[in-house]
Amino acid sequence: MSKTKNKKILIILGVILVVSMLLKWGYRAFTGKLAADANKKPPGVELVTVEEDDIYDKITTTGRIEAKYSVDVVARVQGWLKKSYFTEGAMVKKDEQLFLIEPDNYQIAVNQAKADLQKAEADYVNAEKDLKRADELVKLDYVSKSYYDEALSKRDMAKATVAAAKATLSNANLNLSYTRVLAPVTGKVGKILITVGNLVTPTTGAITRIVSVDPIYAYFTVKSEDYLKFQKHEDKELKNSLVELTLADGSVYENSGKVEFVNNEVDPSVGTIGLRATFANPSGILVPSDYVNVTITARNPRHVVLVPQEAVQESKEGMLVYTINEESQAVPTIIEAEEQLDGKWIVKSGLKGGDKVVGKGLLSIKYPNQKVKIIESKPTEEQQSKTKSEQEAKK
Repeated sequence: MSKTKNKKILIILGVILVVSMLLKWGYRAFTGKLAADANKKPPGVELVTVEEDDIYDKITTTGRIEAKYSVDVVARVQGWLKKSYFTEGAMVKKDEQLFLIEPDNYQIAVNQAKADLQKAEADYVNAEKDLKRADELVKLDYVSKSYYDEALSKRDMAKATVAAAKATLSNANLNLSYTRVLAPVTGKVGKILITVGNLVTPTTGAITRIVSVDPIYAYFTVKSEDYLKFQKHEDKELKNSLVELTLADGSVYENSGKVEFVNNEVDPSVGTIGLRATFANPSGILVPSDYVNVTITARNPRHVVLVPQEAVQESKEGMLVYTINEESQAVPTIIEAEEQLDGKWIVKSGLKGGDKVVGKGLLSIKYPNQKVKIIESKPTEEQQSKTKSEQEAKK
């Protein structure tokens, strides 16, 4: 029984061995046939030329418009709000009168302070006369020295009273001036928050609000790696860069801006750094708190090597392109690319301007060093137009 069982096992193993050998032979024959067929009928490919060009780095991000000055207009003295002098939403100039707080009590205080000052000045004049008389009498030895000292003291007290009266009058005039509520900055005034007829005090809160509109700020953030890239090619603060805004309707704002502030640290939670650009806004198109798209363009060009994206494949070894050798074989070449730009890779290493690599037909290459057939590519409309323009220019 055991001998029969062993014999069956040996037979099964023999069959497996034969089948595996046949499969191996068949696979080799099949792949050999594929290779032979490929060599007999090489796939057609088009070559593209690696370019060199000067490019201007760009960063696109979102930002928010903010006023340079945003001021709450508040009462500086207590009183009944008597009158307003502006139209809500209008432009006002610095020191333009906005409101009037009932001034009667403050005018009375000014009048009282003026009267007190006049009395103090009169008392001072009398004290000066008394001092002069005392001085003469002391010299004639008609009165004691203490009499002169007392007159001198009264004169000094009268002088101090005049100074105090002047200070009181100045304070009264200042409070009276505060009854005329003036615009602290030039800008656009908002709605009236406390209407005429109400009692206002310095602690009541804003009566209205003014925001400046020209110039105006745009605040935005950029990724730290983008900021670093600009630092390498521009000045450290990006202040030479061109800043443009795209508005909500898709139009580009007519005035370009300038970066004038860069924050002093990167936000670790999102890896961005904050910047602020200033824009002229004479027509008031830019409105505080509105959102815009911000484009920062370097003013200094960067020389780079460019290869079309269609010519690049990703592999385990990295990004590669295929060049064609003298035997019309597609030879893989590993490259290092840093970023994409308008359908092209910016190449850091592995290629130089003028090199030719496989473009169209790249996917037909099945293995390294496969023979290919180079097909002349038809010029694009842009290339045809460029050639025609060059020919006409020569004529």
